Amino acid sequence: MKTIKFLIICTILFYLNIPAIADVMPLYTKAINKETIGFIQVPKSFKLYFTPNDSSQIIEKIKWNNTEVQYKNLSAEPYRLFVAQIKNLDYAFCAVIDEQDGWYKIIYDKQGNKSGWIKPEKQDDFWGLKDFYSYFGRRHGLYYMKNIDYRKRGIYSGADAMAQKIGGFTLIKSIKLNKISGNWALVTVTDLDAMPKIGYIQWRESDGSIIIFPKLDN
Repeated sequence: MKTIKFLIICTILFYLNIPAIADVMPLYTKAINKETIGFIQVPKSFKLYFTPNDSSQIIEKIKWNNTEVQYKNLSAEPYRLFVAQIKNLDYAFCAVIDEQDGWYKIIYDKQGNKSGWIKPEKQDDFWGLKDFYSYFGRRHGLYYMKNIDYRKRGIYSGADAMAQKIGGFTLIKSIKLNKISGNWALVTVTDLDAMPKIGYIQWRESDGSIIIFPKLDN
């Protein structure tokens, strides 16, 4: 009996010490560059160029898996490369800050704010902000970044800060996206202790700061 108990304890300790493989999701506004125009789904291995041209200098070669990103001269955790990564769905997105003739300039090192050009294998690997929010926001909902003050979490009658404020909320159960309208989103918000409210919330500020992000899975 003691031997069985010992084996059970050892097994529990073993699994407790295995590092958790966590998804990457933006939790604070600084996680996404203010110049972001969309997101690109990147393959497991790709090259980045200095300019949007095949004959341009290759500035970085990147390989990644669920737990690690391999740059030319270092390895890093996935959050350094991705804006969002959902491992069980094989989603991995980088922020795009410019586009030209089918090429996209991405932030490939968020810590060093480094960028380079990539030409995707498929053009539909790129998602403009409106398409990205519409697709994922309608399916899985939206969430506020953690550093957004509750006083900014207002819901309005129109897509404008001068519109009538319908209300606010602090404890949110869900935000269902209905439509994107500029920097505003028509949503249905359900508080933990209130009836659903339908109206507009601001998802991006005038300086480009993204304050709300779509969930990528359930």
